[in-house]
Amino acid sequence: MGRVEDVSQQRNKIKPRWWHFVLIGVFVVAFLGLAWWQWTRFQSGSGTFQNLGYAFQWPLFAAFVIYAYRTALHYENQRIDAENEAAQSGAEDFVYQAPQETDDQVTKIDENFLPQRRQLSVEEFNALNQPRRRQSTSEQRRDDHQVDF
Repeated sequence: MGRVEDVSQQRNKIKPRWWHFVLIGVFVVAFLGLAWWQWTRFQSGSGTFQNLGYAFQWPLFAAFVIYAYRTALHYENQRIDAENEAAQSGAEDFVYQAPQETDDQVTKIDENFLPQRRQLSVEEFNALNQPRRRQSTSEQRRDDHQVDF
């Protein structure tokens, strides 16, 4: 009887819905429209290479929208599968962690990686950073108002 309750509490995978496709389509069409607009600006008399760069950039944004949606859907479904599997095995306080791609992770930067900084005392720092004196404000105002004719 406990097994039937576990099955009923399992989450279903997220499936693409019609409104997902509509939203993605709106973004893709808008981005491709902006690419076309930038292309026509480039071909006009006042167009620059910056417009050409934008014309190539907007289709990449459209492709990224599709890639980001597919990747997010994949990651969510992967998490749901792990939670369902944990629920079947009886774990109640399961926290999903994404799989690690490499085992040899760098957790600390080696001391010799960066050049060592010279440690200065307060007196040395102040001696190296003497303030440069400027003209007084009254002298500046006098110089600003003098006009040579």
